[in-house]
Amino acid sequence: MTAASNPDALSRADERVATKLTRVMKATTSPLGVFTDPPLVCAAVAVVVVVSVILFNRRVIDQTLIPLVLAVAALPVAVAVGVTLMLAGARRRVVEWMASLPFAVDNMNGLLDGVAQHLVVTFAEGPPERDALNERVEAVHEDCFALEVDPSDPEVAIRIGVLDSKLNPAGANHRRYERVVTLVEQALVPLHDEHPIVSVRIE
Repeated sequence: MTAASNPDALSRADERVATKLTRVMKATTSPLGVFTDPPLVCAAVAVVVVVSVILFNRRVIDQTLIPLVLAVAALPVAVAVGVTLMLAGARRRVVEWMASLPFAVDNMNGLLDGVAQHLVVTFAEGPPERDALNERVEAVHEDCFALEVDPSDPEVAIRIGVLDSKLNPAGANHRRYERVVTLVEQALVPLHDEHPIVSVRIE
């Protein structure tokens, strides 16, 4: 059964996601989201303006090219607006993905905001052995691994393995989002068949 044909799953997933996503949260879901980052847009416009002024003062370009310069300067803003419109359906796509999973995913808002380091997986009947779990998560990426596994504790923390970036925070947010989606789809969903998972909490 798909998410679209399961109203109950959609309703539960909908309750776990913010009613209205911020620009940052929407941008996290797409590799193009970085183009909506205000500092990046302003920097691109500033570069075009500064270079144009220098070339104008050196008489490399004349007044007849000013309309072209203005059009080029407006391009980053136009791209940002276009990408923003494209991301209008980001929340719906996130909810549908969550609803398609055989277990709950909590704190998706934190991931979309770029605040996430681990996945805390709660198993219904106890966790698998650490080596077996690591074999699955490391197949996704070598920086992913399970922390301590206690057979008596149903919860296991898995490191996502994507560092923050001061230069490109939007890019880091998206890489982390993609990593989590891949971990869930390629490692945890198949594992669920052998070791039933109750929920995955993003921390």
